[in-house]
Amino acid sequence: MAKRIPFFLVSAVGLILALAACGPSAAPASPDEIREGKLLTEDIAQEDVIPRPVAVVAAQPSSETDGSGVPVGFTTEGRPYRGSLDAPVVLEEFSDYQCPFCARFTAQTMPGLVENQIAAGEVLLVYHDFPLETIHAQAFGASHAARCAGEQGAGAYWQMHDLLYERVSSWGVSQPDSVFSALAAELGLDTAAFDACQAGLGHEDKIRADIDYAIAQGVRSTPSFLLNGQPLVGAQPIEAFNQAIAQVLGGEQLAQAAETQEDVLPPRRVAPDPVSIPAADFAAALGDPNAPVTIVEFTDYQCPFCQRYAQETLPTLIENQIDSGEVYYILKDLPLESIHPNARSAAAAARCAGEQEQYWAMHDALFAAQADWSSGNLPTTTVFGDLASSLGLDRAAFDTCLEDGRYTTSIQSNIDQALNLGANSTPSFFINGYPVSGAQPYGLFEYAVELAAAGRLAEAYAPPEPNLEGAFALGDEDAPITIVEYTDFQCPFCSRYHDQTLGQILQNYVETGQVRYVFKDFPLSEIHPQAQKAAEAARCAGEQDARFEMYTQLFTAQSEWNGREDAPDLFKGYAEGLGLDTAEFNECLDSGRQAAAVLADFEEGAGQGITGTPGFLMNGRLLSGAQPYATFEQAIQQLLAEESG
Repeated sequence: MAKRIPFFLVSAVGLILALAACGPSAAPASPDEIREGKLLTEDIAQEDVIPRPVAVVAAQPSSETDGSGVPVGFTTEGRPYRGSLDAPVVLEEFSDYQCPFCARFTAQTMPGLVENQIAAGEVLLVYHDFPLETIHAQAFGASHAARCAGEQGAGAYWQMHDLLYERVSSWGVSQPDSVFSALAAELGLDTAAFDACQAGLGHEDKIRADIDYAIAQGVRSTPSFLLNGQPLVGAQPIEAFNQAIAQVLGGEQLAQAAETQEDVLPPRRVAPDPVSIPAADFAAALGDPNAPVTIVEFTDYQCPFCQRYAQETLPTLIENQIDSGEVYYILKDLPLESIHPNARSAAAAARCAGEQEQYWAMHDALFAAQADWSSGNLPTTTVFGDLASSLGLDRAAFDTCLEDGRYTTSIQSNIDQALNLGANSTPSFFINGYPVSGAQPYGLFEYAVELAAAGRLAEAYAPPEPNLEGAFALGDEDAPITIVEYTDFQCPFCSRYHDQTLGQILQNYVETGQVRYVFKDFPLSEIHPQAQKAAEAARCAGEQDARFEMYTQLFTAQSEWNGREDAPDLFKGYAEGLGLDTAEFNECLDSGRQAAAVLADFEEGAGQGITGTPGFLMNGRLLSGAQPYATFEQAIQQLLAEESG
């Protein structure tokens, strides 16, 4: 089988759209009208009042306020709120930090709500995390970052909340943790405490609880809202919220908004169309312009991943592909100033050195000295000038070039080009117009160049097929849907999925012939040291046709063996309890003969884009996490409709 560039390394954009249809806007009720209305009089019958969802707003009053003077705090479940706990309307928001429609609501509608109804004590806003992990890979991490900021106060939470939506282009990348840390520093937070919180993933259970709560409320897309339990879907304008709040305050039922039912699985992955990149305004180039392969790199001199690529990968690429005439290499600037404030100046410094035929020498020097000029301890003009002097440049000419800003327009042109192409992280590459993201190793570029030269680079973007030959599976081989589960027996979320969801899938879809269910191993040994051996135990039981029985036993007894060095001895006891030939099972487990097969599953899963457990492929499309049965039911119905249609 031919090698492929792992498809999860390639930048892709997915959107979920569920916008309500708006009717004529009613004039919002004034605070005085609300206070004089029937809803707040003492003689109204209790059953006429739409009940507030008290359970989600149980909280102690907070002394903290946000920048608008509005009270902020956390409910007893740890959910952030904004407004008065005595407000007659509770507005629950279900959002995803990477969702563009959620960002639009936050930027365009939220300020008006805060200034008017929330500040007036009429509305209490409660925020629920609902990251759509299958299409927004960094959304869960952003939710966690906001909660880590919240450990330093509710005000800090809401500051991070606003900044995450504002700066999504800076952190919506493959490795966002450094960006989250930079945002925390920008807000003046204790970054050591913030980073420790991020590393510990201590808020993961709370975010999962939010997801479960949202699904239980019938939420399927973002942003979605409940006003005293009544749904309002989509990034509606302020007028729609004004009308809805007035209706709820008046004791009325909201009209059910028309909504588009979103898919819970990402679209099928296909090769992107190659793009055409303007040749003008490039910073520098190497190689033969007539070479069969052109690589365009967008770089940021203050980016640590760009530094790693420049020092570890580019030299080999120059030696083997560029100098040989196979590749023409174009470098363009993409300074991410929101997190790298000195990057634009560094890009100008390299271009100024280029006027004296020393662009690439300055390129290497800037990356080598990145720690010195990134710190901000010295003026960058001084540091860059000293680098120019060390390279033997005419210092006066260099300083004049740097000071007069002659490359400002060209650098901005590069930034605009990158963003128009969807390149919002660094380093980003286009190989004959096809995108590749991140500081990838040389081997990937070598393979990509080989395919590009043969006109076959599109093949590398096709989704890989998991190897199902000989895999343990349940159900009809000819079923229209195949679900492949990648699991870790020591993972608590895998255990929850096994206890709460798997049985319903087997009963309703596998036994009815609609789904074939395949089991694969994905032991996260760095955090679950017993997981590898547990996977081997299941496979050893499989040698005696009892793999599913051991699978079930390992999850049922997870709390018993989890964290114990003598876990293999317990596994042997489970085999005896299942009536297996213990001598044969023990020999299998002790010999480690199933270890290679477990690791092969792990490597395959990583190549499929599995990054955590449980992870699933449903007809080749990724679904992540211990989702409730309702999510799998919806995904299966989506696939069945596609297969029949």
